[in-house]
Amino acid sequence: MNKILIFAGAQESKLLIQKISEQYLNLGEFHIIYEDDEIKNGFEEKENLFFYKINFYAFELYKQLLRKDFNKIIVFIKNKKEAQFVLKKIKYYKTPILFIKFWLEFEIPDINNIEIIDIPEIITNKVIDFLPNVPLYARDIGLGIGEIMEVEVPPHSPFAYKQTSIFNRYGVKVAAIYRNNELKLVNKDTLILPNDKLILIGHPQRLKEIFNQIKSNIGAFPQPYGQNIYVILDMKTMDQSEISKTLKAALHLHRKLKHKRLIIKIINPNTKALRIYKLYKFSKIDIETEYKKSDYKEILIEDNKRLNIGLIITINKLFYKYVKTFFEIKKPILKLGNESIKKCGALAVVLNDKYITKIASVIFDLSYQLGLKIKFFDIDPENSHTEAIEYLRHLAKNFNFTQVEFISSKENPITLLKKEKNICLIESFPKPPRAKIWQYLFPKIEESYVLLDKFNQFLIPIKDDNESNG
Repeated sequence: MNKILIFAGAQESKLLIQKISEQYLNLGEFHIIYEDDEIKNGFEEKENLFFYKINFYAFELYKQLLRKDFNKIIVFIKNKKEAQFVLKKIKYYKTPILFIKFWLEFEIPDINNIEIIDIPEIITNKVIDFLPNVPLYARDIGLGIGEIMEVEVPPHSPFAYKQTSIFNRYGVKVAAIYRNNELKLVNKDTLILPNDKLILIGHPQRLKEIFNQIKSNIGAFPQPYGQNIYVILDMKTMDQSEISKTLKAALHLHRKLKHKRLIIKIINPNTKALRIYKLYKFSKIDIETEYKKSDYKEILIEDNKRLNIGLIITINKLFYKYVKTFFEIKKPILKLGNESIKKCGALAVVLNDKYITKIASVIFDLSYQLGLKIKFFDIDPENSHTEAIEYLRHLAKNFNFTQVEFISSKENPITLLKKEKNICLIESFPKPPRAKIWQYLFPKIEESYVLLDKFNQFLIPIKDDNESNG
């Protein structure tokens, strides 16, 4: 995971921290050195966000921190003398430096590992853009809604060493590549290399999806959906066996998905809740009891807004009862089947060309964290999945996964899968499923999971191409 160090010595840096905390925390681990309490006000330390109140002149106090393996150091200090001091101290480190320059007159050290954001220059260029008969730069071309994006390809990316034509399946085009600070025009056969900066053009939503896949970090799930594992235990509608099964699954995943909190929400409490409170003694387990409200749907929606939920664990009957709500909150769901999740020996995925590339990084992430092999089932009689299989093989090679199996069959998909034992399914969740009767009468491969309730199932939300952006 990327590690970033930020010297936050300007009020503007507070906006940077806010955006990182709300939108980009999944992209790395952020360490923030600050002097003024106003910079930190309103923020709390999170799993990937750490704060250190240290005077910028107190080099000896943050000297040890600089020995961490940082990918980038950002100097965002508005006091000129403090900025000069920090830059002088850190310039000998090999870590790339991003320096925010607020002043017209400022001597930049002659070092190779520094990038400059020149604030006076940027403001001047922006003003010039508003003058008549002046050409616009790329930042102002198009609709200005995010349809043009620049993204750097990290060495571990599944897109490294692939031809630019790989983006065609996403409806995205590579307009150009910046390599070694030089512009390179591309064609469909151009090879993408690590550290290339790609200029991508496409629908804003597709670009967001592609960005997450290019920057895929194994071991981060349930990010980018959120950080915490969440369960609701409804003492009124769940019997003792259902409560026990849900808790065991939650505790198992809590151990496997490292550094995540487990939040247990108890509603309609009764004496059955007393044994659960013993879990208070374990670290990173929070237990909340709701005494005033009893509506499952209302509580789920409210908690989703405030608890930074990344994965919800539920049982079949509650999932189907509140399926529309589960779909609308756009969080991964673990729908528990008949088997204990501890007995799961493999992750099973039914190949679907429309959605597989959108959830591929999650599949490999869960495989890595749970220590399970992956079985990809090519059992859609109406479609060939040659390109998808090629893509997945490349992804497995890049992530150094050896326990990956591809199974092809013309047998009825449901019949074939029901023969499997000790598997957990991973499926896309692009829309609420139809009633089971319709799946029997008019089967769709993307809804096959509704007939396989005996298995534990991870349902991964995605945005359908036909879904509005609003």
